[in-house]
Amino acid sequence: MMTFKNKTKNVVKVLEGVTPQTIPYDDLFSQNQPIILKGLVKDWPLVKAGQSSVQQPVNTVMSQLEQHYSKRPLLVYKAPAENKARFGYNKSCTGFNFSSNRSTIPEVFDAIRSQLTQEEHDYFYINSLRFDEGFPELNQTNTLNFDHAEFKNNQPVSKIWLGTESVAAAHFDQPKNIACCVAGKRRFTLFPPEQINNLYPGPLSPTPGGQVVTLANLSQPDFTRFPRLKEALENAYIAELEPGDGLYYPSMWWHEVEAFDRFNVMVNYWWMEAEPYLGNPMDALMHAMMSVRDRPAIDKEAWKALFDYYIFGDSENVRAHLPPESHGALSDIDENQARRLGAMLRNNLNR
Repeated sequence: MMTFKNKTKNVVKVLEGVTPQTIPYDDLFSQNQPIILKGLVKDWPLVKAGQSSVQQPVNTVMSQLEQHYSKRPLLVYKAPAENKARFGYNKSCTGFNFSSNRSTIPEVFDAIRSQLTQEEHDYFYINSLRFDEGFPELNQTNTLNFDHAEFKNNQPVSKIWLGTESVAAAHFDQPKNIACCVAGKRRFTLFPPEQINNLYPGPLSPTPGGQVVTLANLSQPDFTRFPRLKEALENAYIAELEPGDGLYYPSMWWHEVEAFDRFNVMVNYWWMEAEPYLGNPMDALMHAMMSVRDRPAIDKEAWKALFDYYIFGDSENVRAHLPPESHGALSDIDENQARRLGAMLRNNLNR
């Protein structure tokens, strides 16, 4: 698979000697950038299974997964050979260049095995399957330690990603993430959130996997169609992962994920730093599209000042001059306050 070698000015930091029990979370969180955790999960049983057979590592890992499969049906994406492993939109961006259907692990693995010797083959991609639901025993024996204050009210959710070669187009996730490369090599191309204008996002709906993704092909960039992409690539972080490696990256960072081998496995852990009762910021974004975006430019400038003052500015500043008993919606948001605001919003939206 050809990949564009951009002249990025960013180097992904690498931490050596980290184990699932010794992850330096304070150091990771303070960096606010991607960090490779070299060999983080090299001792996981599932990683070792893939390295125990020189001749048939694919079948060894597949067998482990099949033996511990919960038999729950799952969603699998299938793309034809001409897609070259890239899962994304069709030409009109009204649908996708792959099909999806409910299946089982044995059915998907049998389809992959049947084409292992073929250079031209179908591409299969099982994405974002809950590890504890699909493989509950493996979820217990292949895990990380999350003994840190940040996880007190936000326990990470483990997901597993399985399939042939694949390219998941650049997108962002709201949670923070530790991605663990279990089988097959992977490359992450990551961009800080402020690069969104240079990444040419697709429509908000439909989306290939629940999140808006770029329309640009990072491996074969079309700078005529997407001229600002050049600046994005200059600001990219490239993380190359071997089986056993981990990668931490912060919330809202855009990332394209390439899996290179004929069979690949990744397990990742997602968690939100914010309290669950704060709701989904995407709801606020959609509401702002409806109520603010298409107003006259002079009105939008005024609303921008209001948002900067009340939302993106210092929350203490907006109430410092007010008696405490009058703070209302300006006070710190707790669960009860969130419920009151939610009820008020629902009432307003239903008028």
